[in-house]
Amino acid sequence: MPKKNANAVQQSFPEFHSVPAMPEGYYSGDRPNPNLRPFIEQHGTPYDPETDDYDVAAFNQPITSTKATAIYNMHTYWSKKPHDAIRQYIRHFTQPGDIVLDPFCGSGGTALAALMEGRKAIAIDRSPAATFITKNYCTPVDPDALQEAFEQLRRAVQPEMDWLYETRCDRCGGKATTGYTVYSQVFQCPRCLQKVPLFDCIEAEGRTQAGKPKKLKVCPHCHARGHIEPIKSQSEKFGAVPVLVSYLCQAGCRPARAQRRHNDPDPKKREFFEQYDLGKIREIDEATIPYWYPQGYDMTGFSRYQRDALFYYGVKEVADLYTKRNLWALAAIKVAAEQLDEPAKDIALFALTGISLGMTRMNQYRPDVTYPTSVMKGTYYVPQIFQEEPVLKHEMNKIDRLCRGIRQVTENLGVFALTISTESVTKPIDIPSNSLDYIFTDPPYADKVQYGELNFVWEAWLGFDTNWHDEEIVVNSVRGKTEADWAAMMTQAMAECYRVLKPGRWLSLC
Repeated sequence: MPKKNANAVQQSFPEFHSVPAMPEGYYSGDRPNPNLRPFIEQHGTPYDPETDDYDVAAFNQPITSTKATAIYNMHTYWSKKPHDAIRQYIRHFTQPGDIVLDPFCGSGGTALAALMEGRKAIAIDRSPAATFITKNYCTPVDPDALQEAFEQLRRAVQPEMDWLYETRCDRCGGKATTGYTVYSQVFQCPRCLQKVPLFDCIEAEGRTQAGKPKKLKVCPHCHARGHIEPIKSQSEKFGAVPVLVSYLCQAGCRPARAQRRHNDPDPKKREFFEQYDLGKIREIDEATIPYWYPQGYDMTGFSRYQRDALFYYGVKEVADLYTKRNLWALAAIKVAAEQLDEPAKDIALFALTGISLGMTRMNQYRPDVTYPTSVMKGTYYVPQIFQEEPVLKHEMNKIDRLCRGIRQVTENLGVFALTISTESVTKPIDIPSNSLDYIFTDPPYADKVQYGELNFVWEAWLGFDTNWHDEEIVVNSVRGKTEADWAAMMTQAMAECYRVLKPGRWLSLC
């Protein structure tokens, strides 16, 4: 796509068929929901100590569950519990029509389980990413109507994706599409002083200080001269460079997929790598991304940033986690998604957040693994060798998986009675005392899971308010949050939970 047409997604987006929207007021974005009290007044049963005969024993049955479901795999979330396991608790402790609260809703498993059991649900979390995910997990939608909208989305962005990932086949000279690009960190050999991509290093046998065998990455130039000179990844880094491209020929070569390397022994492959693969990257680097993308979302104060030393790899903010090509592609898809009618718009953005981590430089190159993305959960890092994947393919694959999960959700929900609020339960929430029938929640794990930091990339792409981390119930020494702070805030949260819970009812902590 020529640069002058790079914003064609905005200029010529087609009109989308409407997908029925959900009731007003059940979701509040990144703000507290003003409809909590009206929801209770509409759906709740007032507590009457004279007539209340609730008497349910503790739940002591073995749990049977699986994570291998279309619903569970709709989106990644940290320490997520299967909704069908939670359903067994809700079935035991409540009756149809009761109101169930999850004050730390995460990805919405409790709310979904409650709705599937014919209960009413309230989902609260301080993280706007969590409440956004919950909203999209629990919203019943016609998946066939969604597929029609998403096909138009694909057609609208396809020309720009073709431009971003275009290359040429070195076998026939015809058009080709970049399947993936491998980048390698460059180091300097301490012996010959050559700059060497780690990808090019020879693997050799070595010994630890204790004399145990270990694999070494050694300089290929020294190795060719009979010397074993290890290249240490802890030494000074000189940036990451493209070293391998896998492409798909569009002109009829069979097999369609082929590879070439920056130092390929075939001179024609080397020529095509320089002219078309590196040439495309240079063209993109010289252009300006014409769409909004997360800028200024600073990560340098994160404990994960400090611990995992992202500063060695030039990562200071969210945008730095991406190659410019993938940043551009994600931004183009976001613009297209925002022109969809609801709820297709939010579900397309839901899919975008679902792939956003896999499209970063954190995607480790693993030639021995068939999975297209390989990102460790629960941390931020940049591997020495990473793989850039084409964004649109993953967006559409994620949308297909979402539609399968949405179909299951829609088929299993009865009356939709849910309200979602983005706020902290360490402060008074607008729910009357003694009004809820059951609470099931998975509370913050002190320092084990840094939800605020881990959700930050999603919230940046969604344009949500990210200035809420001082309200997070967490232990984080970098941010000055101690165990005493965590205990005090958890005490406040539990007190608020027991205030809104009917006397004698259960609160289950997972």
